[in-house]
Amino acid sequence: MPRSLIFVKMKGLWACVGIGPLLAQMWVRIEGYERGAWLPPQHTCDGANVPLSIQWGGAPSSTRAFVVRLYDPDAPQDTFIHWLVCNVKGTQLGPNQEDGLVGYNDFGKVGYGGPCPPVRDPAHRYVAEVYALSEPLNVRPPITWEKVRSLLAARTLARAETFVRYQRKK
Repeated sequence: MPRSLIFVKMKGLWACVGIGPLLAQMWVRIEGYERGAWLPPQHTCDGANVPLSIQWGGAPSSTRAFVVRLYDPDAPQDTFIHWLVCNVKGTQLGPNQEDGLVGYNDFGKVGYGGPCPPVRDPAHRYVAEVYALSEPLNVRPPITWEKVRSLLAARTLARAETFVRYQRKK
C-alpha cells in the first residue's frame, strides 16, 4: 500500500507529514557474496562463466513481475550490460534458473556474460539491480536494455541493488 503524504502550512512554513503504513524495503543479494565482495573467477570470462545466483525480496505486494539487470558501471565507454532478464515471476535467478524473457548482453549474446574488465584496469563493480513492476513489460525479442529502460518508469514500484567487484590480474 503506498504511503500518503499531506502538506500542511503552519505559520508561513510548509511541512510534509507522512501517513499510512510503511512499506517493507526491497532488498537484493548475490548468494555467497557480501555487498562489495571480490568475485572469484568461476563467474567471469577468466573462469567457467557460471551465472551468479541473485535473490531478492521485500517487494510491494502489488508486484506482478521483476526485471533483473547485471551491469558494469565502470566500463571504459559506457555502462556494460552482462545479464538482462524481464518479466521474472519468482524471486531468484541463477544457473539454470532463468525465468522470464532473457535479453541481450553487451557481448552481443542472449543470456549471462560474466564480468570481464580490461586486463590491468582497476577493479570494476558489477551491480545486480532488480526492479519490481506493477505489470509485466510488453516487450518482444530482441530484448535490449534500451527497450526495457524506456518501459520501466511507468511500471516500477520499487528497486534494489547490490554489487560485487572483480579485477583481472593477467
